Amino acid sequence: MKTLATIFHSASFILLLNAAPVACGEAAPSEPLRILTFNVYSDWRAPDDGVAARASGLEKTLMKLRPDVAALQEVSAFWWSSPIFARLEPVYGIVRGDLEDALRRAGPPQPPKPGKKTPKPANYVPMLYRKDRLKVLDSGFDIFHISLALDGFGKGVTWAVFEDRRNGRRFMSFSTHFWFKHNGPESDAIRELNVRHVLWRVADMRRKWGDIPVIGGGDLNSVPGSLAHETFKREGYRNAMDAAEEKTARSATRTYHGRLKQDEKGNYHGTTCPPGKDKPEQSLDHIFFIGGIRALKYDIDLDQETLDVSDHSPVVVDFVIQ
Repeated sequence: MKTLATIFHSASFILLLNAAPVACGEAAPSEPLRILTFNVYSDWRAPDDGVAARASGLEKTLMKLRPDVAALQEVSAFWWSSPIFARLEPVYGIVRGDLEDALRRAGPPQPPKPGKKTPKPANYVPMLYRKDRLKVLDSGFDIFHISLALDGFGKGVTWAVFEDRRNGRRFMSFSTHFWFKHNGPESDAIRELNVRHVLWRVADMRRKWGDIPVIGGGDLNSVPGSLAHETFKREGYRNAMDAAEEKTARSATRTYHGRLKQDEKGNYHGTTCPPGKDKPEQSLDHIFFIGGIRALKYDIDLDQETLDVSDHSPVVVDFVIQ
């Protein structure tokens, strides 16, 4: 008569025989990775950039969407002095780099215009990351030299090399904000220099960490087909707007929907773009990627509480690292 232990051993052996083979050293299956880019709007017209009136909306948006990496832009000193990052701290870590070192490397800023104060230096392009899923292996922050000389502290790139705690896969991500003016070829040339700085930083990190996948984006202040986009594409990068296997119905619009309006109580209100100005090919915010990555789903958040946060809508893309 077979004992219970014998029966259990035989059943376990059969299960092992029928299990799918796993190659030696093969990584665990990759789970979807959500990347977001969101220009959170520094409202220079308001005494505190309007941060106090919009911070809770930003927090709700981030906790609703739950990105694994959030690339943010226009995070002014007022945003940094607000309590929002402390409130997000149980879930999100921050990549912000060394501001003093970035300033030293970028050179002297543009002198303030007559009657205006020099903005307080800050990293305007930080990244948030899910601490329960991702571990930071390397990180840093660069201010674009040419943008600093012409405009101020707001344009640059923050970058990080992450390791996924769930499967050990590594990838690089970045948050960036490009030159904002649209004065023809001169402005396009400045944005191309911004792209080339990002590409140089990525190449530098891939020499150090190997040929890891890269996913990054931000407010590029440029539309598909522009010089900046074509520079990315010539280097093998793909735009998630084009490459995603699924696109939500609401993603068929532009990401910049215009300045917010304030009511008599100081609350901010945003609206979607009017017809004729709502084409996706007019979008300024983009996520590019390269390497062994698939873009699964592309979305633009148009919920009202999100529209009330910023003049831009966040781009949300789910990826899988193969």
